[in-house]
Amino acid sequence: MTNQAQSPILIGEYIDTYLPAVDGVIITVQNYARWLSQSANSCYIATAAAPRGYEDTEPYPIIRYRSSPISRRPPYRYGLPLLDMKFLYNEHDLSPDLVHAHTPFMAGTEARRIARLRRIPLVASFHSKYYDDILESTGSKMLAEKAVQLIAHFYNHADYVWTVNAATARTLCDYGYRKTPEIMPNGTDFIYPADPDAARQAVNIRFGLLPDEPVILFVGQHIVQKNLPLLIEAAARYKQQGGRFKLLMVGAGKARDDLEKQARAQGLGDDAIFAGVIHDRNILSAIYLRADLFALPSVYDNAPLVIREAAAAGCPAVLIAGSNAAEDLRNEVNAYLCENDAGSLCQAFQRAFRDTGERRAVGRQARQILGRPWSDVIQEVAARYQDIICDYSARMGPIDKWRLYTQG
Repeated sequence: MTNQAQSPILIGEYIDTYLPAVDGVIITVQNYARWLSQSANSCYIATAAAPRGYEDTEPYPIIRYRSSPISRRPPYRYGLPLLDMKFLYNEHDLSPDLVHAHTPFMAGTEARRIARLRRIPLVASFHSKYYDDILESTGSKMLAEKAVQLIAHFYNHADYVWTVNAATARTLCDYGYRKTPEIMPNGTDFIYPADPDAARQAVNIRFGLLPDEPVILFVGQHIVQKNLPLLIEAAARYKQQGGRFKLLMVGAGKARDDLEKQARAQGLGDDAIFAGVIHDRNILSAIYLRADLFALPSVYDNAPLVIREAAAAGCPAVLIAGSNAAEDLRNEVNAYLCENDAGSLCQAFQRAFRDTGERRAVGRQARQILGRPWSDVIQEVAARYQDIICDYSARMGPIDKWRLYTQG
């Protein structure tokens, strides 16, 4: 690698919605920015404006454009970067060496515009099953299929495309992507408490748990795409069959009210705890540490961070066999796998809780394969950014290089 490739670089990370909203993609971008900014390199984030009253406090630049909430998808927002002159002036003052789009929508198209204007590489990450989101929002297969065509067009015109695992790469190719994506895995920012016993006790007090009471945990958006009605039904069956546990649901979303009603109707009562959103990562880490099993019956998620966070705490997950989230995981070795129905999920709960020692061994194996910290992942990301910048520069023609030089 040349000396030029080793020099510090400025990366622009583009995402449609950022803090104070929280989801897996936002946490991913937050860790990209945090760890890149702590290295010799630097980073800024371009995103939609936050809700009124929120102030950015992150130790890296965040430039925002005017936006409005998406009424049917809180807490997500919609904005038009090209109509916000203040944003464009702030963006113009930056000279990124590479831009990275974490969305194919408005922020992604702005990243593409900057990449073409400055003749720098555009990396685009494919994070979500957008077809499912659009179908749920519109109720129209025709609109969802048309949107997927536009999404595939965006990725087909990016210079480099990343996905988090091979299963997600196959999903993108099913959408119409015509090349082979690169695999760039995610990490975890799990904070292991200095006093684990005190952390577990604090969770017990916070949620009224008995010290030896088994906890089945879910963390994430409360939306139907994540198959949460199935989780409630399976938990109710497990209770009816004599299972003793608490189901702890952390997060928010438009399906929460319906899920609470379902839990009451199916007899879970006080055994289902809806905790809401928890922003404090230390508290969330303690919750992962207290949990005995993480439940994610989703066939919608690609490579959810929450599984890695749970694994870093030694908490194994129960997942749907064959789902993207379950890629490379083995039943009763480093996870518990089941079919996509309530009876099979209930049986997975029974298998997980029949032997404490075996479950903890599964959790230890999960930690070995999934518990890679973000600090290590971002070293790989930064090295790949450097390689991409060199590769892109080498492929530029003399006219392109002259234009880039004269533009400063």
